Amino acid sequence: MSAKLAIAVVGFGAIGRQHARNLANIEGVDFAGVVDPLPEARTSAESRGYRTFLSVEDLLKNPLDGAVVSVPTALHYPISLQLIDAGIGVLIEKPIAQTIEQGTQIIARSRSRGLPLMVGYVERFNPAVIAAQGLIRDGLVGTPLQVTTRRVGTWPARVRDANVIVDIGVHDIDLISFLLQTNLTLLDAQGGMAVFNDRIDYASLTMDAGGVAANALVNWVTPVKIRDMTITGLAGFLQVDYLRQQTHFAPGRDFVVTESYEDFITQYEEGVLLECPVVRREPLRLELEKFVSLLHGAECPDPEIALGSLRIALEATEMIESKLRLGATT
Repeated sequence: MSAKLAIAVVGFGAIGRQHARNLANIEGVDFAGVVDPLPEARTSAESRGYRTFLSVEDLLKNPLDGAVVSVPTALHYPISLQLIDAGIGVLIEKPIAQTIEQGTQIIARSRSRGLPLMVGYVERFNPAVIAAQGLIRDGLVGTPLQVTTRRVGTWPARVRDANVIVDIGVHDIDLISFLLQTNLTLLDAQGGMAVFNDRIDYASLTMDAGGVAANALVNWVTPVKIRDMTITGLAGFLQVDYLRQQTHFAPGRDFVVTESYEDFITQYEEGVLLECPVVRREPLRLELEKFVSLLHGAECPDPEIALGSLRIALEATEMIESKLRLGATT
């Protein structure tokens, strides 16, 4: 094995191009190239100076330490297993697979081979989320009570094989579970097909996050792009804007019991949101740097959290589709 880690990208679509750009510029990485069966994708990669391969089989004829799997979701399972069976550590773009069974097998196979496995939930590496995570960890929010997320905007044309919950809603499902370090239970899901007639394009999920009330709003219908989260705790309030990489915190208030109700309610003055220091960096770059550290032997994030996020997304999909079928027959 060379001093540098040889890492390749499988799939040169919109996100694959960003992975390649970053890997080609990370110190200690020898970017091994791009795998894509499409001639136009390989031509695009070659124009950037990247080595290209027609198939994973061709790639594996060369020394390789790690690979980023950024193909359509339906291909996550076979390609990830092919790489794992060849002894390669993988970073799989979210979701881990199309089904829970496939995801379970990927995790089991990587563990049996003792290989790093990472699922690409890039918002975990958003500097604004990292700042919020520190405030939660340090107890400044206190006991969390409520979490709300919004991930809305217009439909990205690149998405061809997933509904809005599985494609982008899983980011917020994962973040809620990741930040609160707890499994989620789906309580209710509502939504439908506003623009599409073959997949859910708007949804609202209500979940229990270890006793915390959690709600996630997601759609491809809103004409403006919004990506944010709020967390209300007994000791404070957090507001996270993923796009602007901003985190604001409002400390809670200590209330003094008074004999007079009028005196007591004067304590309920509106707090002030304070902007927290955030060192802005590209989240995908931070994610890939983490993957490189895993290939060097660092501890892997638990992939079971990613599997649980997929489970909630699939349960919500089935719940909404069942309601739509019931509505169609009444």
